Amino acid sequence: MTLTWTVDHARRLTVVTASGPVNAADIERWIADRAQAGATGYRAIFDASAAEVDLHSAEMLAFSRIASERKPEDFDGALALVASSEAEREVGAHFARRTNSERPCRVFSSVEAAHAWFAELDAAASRD
Repeated sequence: MTLTWTVDHARRLTVVTASGPVNAADIERWIADRAQAGATGYRAIFDASAAEVDLHSAEMLAFSRIASERKPEDFDGALALVASSEAEREVGAHFARRTNSERPCRVFSSVEAAHAWFAELDAAASRD
């Protein structure tokens, strides 16, 4: 497993790149590290396009609950999942459906598309 990530406090954004096998313990460590870095509730791009994610239904449900509970009060905290295969996109869509009522969450085929979505969210917020 390899999870590498960066945090941009000015933009309230974390970008995670996963490669190889990734399991629930790996994601739990990332969540804890993100909290320690003061980035809980930030927007996140989770790029799993080069990963083999091994999560059970109960683990997926638990992570969607965590994401929903950690929505910031003054910010959308949007989540973008990047997947390379149709099967991964289906799993991501399941997570997004469970999370989307509290935090915007969508699945993309590229990191660039995820960034473009965040730009659209920013533009819409500036019009409000």
